[in-house]
Amino acid sequence: MLVVLLHLFVLHYIYFFYGSPGSELVSVVVDASLPLRMPLFFLVSGYLAARALWRPWAAVGRRRVWLLVYLYGVWIVLNALFDLARERLGHGGSVDPVRFVAENLIEPQTALWYLYALVVFFLVTRLTRSWSLGAVLALGIAASVVGTTFFDGLPQHLLRSFVFYALAARAPQIIDWVASRTGFAPLLATAASYAALTTLYFVTSIDFGVLLVAGAVGVALGIQLAVRLGAKRIAAPFRYLGRHTLAIFLVHPFVFVLVNDFFLEFPEAAEAIRDRPLVVAVYPWLLLAATLAVCVGLEALATRIGLGFLFTLPRFRRKAAAR
Repeated sequence: MLVVLLHLFVLHYIYFFYGSPGSELVSVVVDASLPLRMPLFFLVSGYLAARALWRPWAAVGRRRVWLLVYLYGVWIVLNALFDLARERLGHGGSVDPVRFVAENLIEPQTALWYLYALVVFFLVTRLTRSWSLGAVLALGIAASVVGTTFFDGLPQHLLRSFVFYALAARAPQIIDWVASRTGFAPLLATAASYAALTTLYFVTSIDFGVLLVAGAVGVALGIQLAVRLGAKRIAAPFRYLGRHTLAIFLVHPFVFVLVNDFFLEFPEAAEAIRDRPLVVAVYPWLLLAATLAVCVGLEALATRIGLGFLFTLPRFRRKAAAR
């Protein structure tokens, strides 16, 4: 949800409503969640892949590698076709779909980069499973500091996030230990530490190591909150969304592009929202909820009408030989 909110902000909201009275709240949430957003995503991904590191390749290759490679290819093609359709309808610029697909197969240029990253992280972590945990973490920490300090874009995301994936995949017991410290005092201490480190990062703009430490504290906070809230009735919708995360990630950027096209076609609609500060403040949260519902709904519809292959790797079974 935090990643979808980020993309809602940078792909849509910032162009139409940023700076308007009432827009401050979503901006604060997006900024405040920066240190924990992708680290938490990759920490959870690494935790779920921990056992797969030691299982035979035949038992894990389909789910941990081929599924992601397949979905990346399918959805890059769908992105290209989507952009081509928008061009034909008079929206967007000139599109060369073949070049777009070729460039993205070499270097991800869309929000689908996380699929690329999951494959790379799993392979690297599996190939280094004979290394000591200290060596792997040292490599990850160095990559995070260097990536945050000297790179931007995709290289920064990859370098900054690997250490969290590797930590959870190689030492899931550490995550279990954090999950067991969910009392009020530990939770309060973690929250206060995260707030202080995040404030330090934004006030001083110090990159060297601060963002990494804030991320480590942030993922601890995320785990503690999840454990405290996970068993409660209020968490049921979030558990449901958690089971449909992949579809949400694949579909949600299309929603924001279409909403952009709508406001460009009917600018008076955006103007009507900007004239009402309360609507400006509430609008992104309503759009977030609607986007999540659309993503899950499209997955269910696709599965029902025989397009489930858009969200999962098809199984090709050999026909039984005739007697």
